[in-house]
Amino acid sequence: MPSGLLRRCLPFSAVKGMEDAKKALECAIVDDDILGVLIKGPTGTAKSVLVRSFVNILPDKDIVSIPQNVTDEQLFGGLDIEDAIISGKTTIKGGTLQRADNNILYLDNINLFDPRTLNSVLEFAGSGKVIVEREGVSAEYDLKTTIIATMDPAEQALPDSIADRFDICVQSYSIKDGEERRSLISSNLEFDAYPEIFAEKHSSGADDTVKRIADAKKILSKVKITPEGIEKIAQVCIDLNVKGHRADISTARVSRALAALDGRTVVSDDDIKKASVMCLLHRRRGKEKEKKEPEPEEKEEAQERKKIPKRTVKNPQKEIVNEEMPERPVVYDEAEIEGPGRLGGEGPASTVAEIIASVTGTLDDIDEVESVRLHQLAGAGRRKNIVVGKHSGRYRGFRIPNGRSTDLAFDATIRAAAPYQRSRADKGLSIKIEPQDIREKVRMKRDSCSFLFAVDVSGSLVDSGMMKDIKNGVKAMLMDGYVQRDKVALLTFRTGDIKISVPFTRSVDEICNALDNTAAGGGTPLGAALLMIRMYLLNYLRKNPEERCFVIMMTDGDATDPVIRGDVTRELKKMAPFLKIENTEWVVVDSSLYVGKINYAQRLADLLNGRYIRLEDLQHV
Repeated sequence: MPSGLLRRCLPFSAVKGMEDAKKALECAIVDDDILGVLIKGPTGTAKSVLVRSFVNILPDKDIVSIPQNVTDEQLFGGLDIEDAIISGKTTIKGGTLQRADNNILYLDNINLFDPRTLNSVLEFAGSGKVIVEREGVSAEYDLKTTIIATMDPAEQALPDSIADRFDICVQSYSIKDGEERRSLISSNLEFDAYPEIFAEKHSSGADDTVKRIADAKKILSKVKITPEGIEKIAQVCIDLNVKGHRADISTARVSRALAALDGRTVVSDDDIKKASVMCLLHRRRGKEKEKKEPEPEEKEEAQERKKIPKRTVKNPQKEIVNEEMPERPVVYDEAEIEGPGRLGGEGPASTVAEIIASVTGTLDDIDEVESVRLHQLAGAGRRKNIVVGKHSGRYRGFRIPNGRSTDLAFDATIRAAAPYQRSRADKGLSIKIEPQDIREKVRMKRDSCSFLFAVDVSGSLVDSGMMKDIKNGVKAMLMDGYVQRDKVALLTFRTGDIKISVPFTRSVDEICNALDNTAAGGGTPLGAALLMIRMYLLNYLRKNPEERCFVIMMTDGDATDPVIRGDVTRELKKMAPFLKIENTEWVVVDSSLYVGKINYAQRLADLLNGRYIRLEDLQHV
């Protein structure tokens, strides 16, 4: 293998950590019915390296990548322009997806793709057929592929409807152990210096992986799940509040693949636990689901149910129908099981409650590594695609212009004219284009957000000891990777000192430094601060009319200094209508410690028609 290629592809067995992701990729190759694998994790954790190194060891697979700026024509296929010009016939020429048939389809940074495009790709991959209907022609071609996608959740959320299409989702992490990180550095330096020798050194590991996958594929059709195993999978999905049924089916498939990779023909409880983590990480809803204490009568009913003996399934083959895998016997009578292959391995079988507790604990541990998300706090949700003016934004499609157009969609215009080249009069042109052929570009871009942090630095917060928590709260939100794409600004206020400390910027360091160097103390001129925010945002939005703005007010809400003499509460009420700024939403983060007294911060949030959050609840947002 050429050394240049080796440098771009670290050996699969040499990739440090990522054990869950490695196992997930192996499962997806073992069972062709597993549609895809989604790998989530911070940037720089070797997600792309792992994918490319894995595909490199597969003897009969190539990797087909979809670029971010792909057009529908390039992706799905369209009119064969050359054939149309030469012969006058309208035929379809396949796109990138046609090359992905019987190969691996890779989407790097999937969360940055257009959701409409992703829905189409996943729909076609699930059905096994790509249907193209363009320029008055229809065609279809086969698409049997495994989709592997990577993303950094800090950059942008992936719609739940799209994430649900992936049977498996795993998390990658930065290595924290010092010894492992030193080993990673040494390993990469060795690979850079001697790629051929390094690859040969790890060739046995690659051979073992390929053999394990091949052996697993041979026995997959023989791998079975007991009725009790199916019951446990269903109960885990119910208890974790999973919506829909893809999760149940995915967990069953992945459980079988894990057993096959281990050389067993019976799914164990351990397989179910591992598969549940892989298949439910991106699917469970209401992670902070509150479990209320059952009523006394509910407890009595539960006790009575425990006394009723479980029904024995005499002929589960007839009672459990698996329409997804009709040719694979996935259930069987317990009398068929002998020896250590029994459910749960050689040890005792786990109860449903034990499996649920194990899976829930693992998923909760994974959730804890995720930081506070600024967009979640503000309720900004996902970004949307918006149509923008001519000559700006990404080219996403074309349309027939209404009048004269200066933003010509050349490719679409040529396609519209191509079928008529033989019938049109020769005017000395290579391609004869008429006015009805003209198409103009439709350009789109992601809408962006601007976040203005308005931080109360008055003496009451200093006295309560909350100032440090406020600064840490702002910094935690700023660590959200979204701010690399959006703008943030900082306004601080106290008596006699209301200022825009940092105008809108993409520099997190500027705001962190300004917070550290901000003096604190004095009263709370809340009304004057709100007027300053209003004036600043109105000027900003005049220059950036397409921007969405969010004001994050971090204060106890206890105003002490009115703008003019009078009652501060009455003044704020009169001011509220003037604070309804177009494209602007308000969030009040309550930093007070006064439980049981008047909740000034909640009152402020109500006046602003904004969202109210307590400072200590930020980690649960």
